[in-house]
Amino acid sequence: MKRYTLLSLTLILAIMMPDPGNAQSRYGRINGLLRHADTGEPLMYANVTIKDTNIGAASNIAGYYNIANVPTGNYTMIVTIIGHERSEREISVVAGIEQRQDFEIQPADIEGQEVVVTGERQRFERQVEVSAVSLSMRDVKLMPAFVEADIFRTLQLLPGVQSSSDFSSALVVRGGSPDENLIMLDGIEIYNPFHLGGVFSTFNADAIADAEFIAGGFPAKYGNRISSVLSITGREGDSRHNKLFAGKKLGEYFDVSQVAGEVNLLSSKLLLEGPVGKGSWMFSGRRTYFDQLARLYYWAKDEPMDWSYYFYDFQGKVIQNINPTNRLSYSQYQGRDRIEFQLEQASSDVNFRWDWGNSTKSVEWRWVPNTKIVSTLSMANTNYQFDVNLQYSATDTSGTEAAAEFIVFNEINDWTIKEELDWYISSEHMATTGLEVKGLGVNFNIGDGNINFIDEQEDNRIFSAILQDKWQPNPVIMLQGGLRLTKYSAHDNLYYEPRFGFKYLLNKDLALKGAWGIYNQFIFTAQDEDAILSIVDFWNPIPENYGAKRVQHFILGLEQWLGEGWFTSIEGYYKPYSNTLVINPDQDFADPTDDYTEGTAVVYGTELLVKKNTGKVTGWLGISYMDSQQEFDFNSDGNIVASDGEIYKSKFDQPYSANLVLNYAASKKNSFGLTVTGSSSNLYTPTVGYTYTQHNSGFNFTNPYSDLQEIKGARNSVRYPDYFRVDLSYSRKISPFNIDGLFKIQIINATNHFNTFIYNWDLSAGTVEGIGMFPFLPTFGVEFKI
Repeated sequence: MKRYTLLSLTLILAIMMPDPGNAQSRYGRINGLLRHADTGEPLMYANVTIKDTNIGAASNIAGYYNIANVPTGNYTMIVTIIGHERSEREISVVAGIEQRQDFEIQPADIEGQEVVVTGERQRFERQVEVSAVSLSMRDVKLMPAFVEADIFRTLQLLPGVQSSSDFSSALVVRGGSPDENLIMLDGIEIYNPFHLGGVFSTFNADAIADAEFIAGGFPAKYGNRISSVLSITGREGDSRHNKLFAGKKLGEYFDVSQVAGEVNLLSSKLLLEGPVGKGSWMFSGRRTYFDQLARLYYWAKDEPMDWSYYFYDFQGKVIQNINPTNRLSYSQYQGRDRIEFQLEQASSDVNFRWDWGNSTKSVEWRWVPNTKIVSTLSMANTNYQFDVNLQYSATDTSGTEAAAEFIVFNEINDWTIKEELDWYISSEHMATTGLEVKGLGVNFNIGDGNINFIDEQEDNRIFSAILQDKWQPNPVIMLQGGLRLTKYSAHDNLYYEPRFGFKYLLNKDLALKGAWGIYNQFIFTAQDEDAILSIVDFWNPIPENYGAKRVQHFILGLEQWLGEGWFTSIEGYYKPYSNTLVINPDQDFADPTDDYTEGTAVVYGTELLVKKNTGKVTGWLGISYMDSQQEFDFNSDGNIVASDGEIYKSKFDQPYSANLVLNYAASKKNSFGLTVTGSSSNLYTPTVGYTYTQHNSGFNFTNPYSDLQEIKGARNSVRYPDYFRVDLSYSRKISPFNIDGLFKIQIINATNHFNTFIYNWDLSAGTVEGIGMFPFLPTFGVEFKI
């Protein structure tokens, strides 16, 4: 018996509806999967063409391609992609017949390879992708990095993407706050994807197959975020090699094909993969060992170690190909940071514990019943927790002991069921429909162990439906329209989010592109506008008495292919926020309804990207300009006045930035990397003076003005000195004991330029001292593969 998904009615109609081409008895259809011949993993963004025609397609992140309306006849199919051998196959297309053509493509040495047309070119010609960049892990791993490769640090070098400081991997995209970015791993939402207060991301680059980043104008399939989308696809694992149990009975069902890892100054990581059943498996794990090195240090000095910090994460995936049309996959991620310390004095003890992290699990069923339909049904759970526990005990002179405990706990438990159906109607139309049900359980507690001062537990639901169509009426025009309907359980209204994008090929190498859309967000982080560094995120659902965060995207740009792997793009954008939230500076602690202040904002800017994808030298140059302004009625007088500090620039306003990224493959063994970054720095609210007051200390008859208080200037009116940094890297392939390896040296801030993080005021001395970010910092590491 057939099993149908949540969109069963649409699916049945799609299957039964005759193909316009087939109705004319002149066309056939071709689809299939492209895989790496070595590992069996999907081959993404490969170019599939019919020789001597303009008919073709690009494979998606699952390696799936679909070519509709192929005229009857005999043809040669060609598959090309950078780093792999060209593959050709003779086929015969019969009218009204759907045929499956799977390919396994052999890898080839990329050095010196001549590539005329690649999957990226096919996407340029056939996809409506505005403000989108796809990064391969090869590019990420070749770049200079702080200790190890980091996808977030790489994205911060794209135009329109900034970081708040060296100490944060969080993404500031086109002036939006970091909580406005949708970050997904294998389709699962991740709420706080950072370790060590943001210095490291939670994702192991070795376990990532692809990262698709959309800085704005993203389609209707993505929701509940209003700035950008980062969709990370994890590797599926090598299903083709049996190394551990080859020739044994167990090897028919499970084996290990590869073991890879890295050891550096701060952490170690390990990746294992192999075949299992009719599919593959992959597992990666990482842990810092700074605490273990410190433990050895204290042991050598014969002193007690009264503190500990470490983080760990692991990521796993299992794929099972039930048959050529059905596939099941299971993905899981777990990451945690833990800090502990003890302070022991003669009459008191303090025990402090602080940990936070994410845990995700998901199951996905993909069904490809024919060349017209791809159905993906998934169920996922994401749990984010932030937990602080402080215990204090003291003994007075009489021997009486007193104890106290302070607790802070924040949790998000997200259950999501989602169905997405891609319907390849014809060569001109591809429709996408979907349903999503999201349950959000949010807990927030502050207490002393016995009494909860704040005990908030909320359960909200978000129901979404999408309909999208990509229409290519002729070879030079591509249109994509979509609508996302959302019902947020805390609000009575239904949210309509229309989206539209287009691309017009002015000639074979030049395209005009644009997008417009409305975006809403129903969960956000409450952050102090004056905070210098956010260690963790406190997530909150939008309360029922506040509107959703809401913004429009207006984007217009040009893309130009320059030949020999060169590509350039220029875009301008305008983002008016009709509603946004900040913490109310005058809130009443006893009133739970005045925690935030609603306001409006405008962000606009332009970006230039020049990128080279092939050859010995690859990389990009990104230049961007942006401006922003926010308006909030803080004093609730009905007037928004700049002199009252109610009109000001966002803390994420960075007008100018330029990033140069270069990778040079000097030989098959040696490669070099260079990044040069220059940008405007962060804004801050200056201290213009001090005055003595009794405001905080209560009335004191002997000294009524004993309390010293800052006098603040205009909000976000002063900027730190401009930021500049040069990073260098060198890597060499090595093979000790016949084990493939890579030795890496990286130098962060090679010029030792002083970049100001914050100013420290010394009132007694009358001086100001700048505290800097990363100094000259060399690191090294070794990768290995067995």
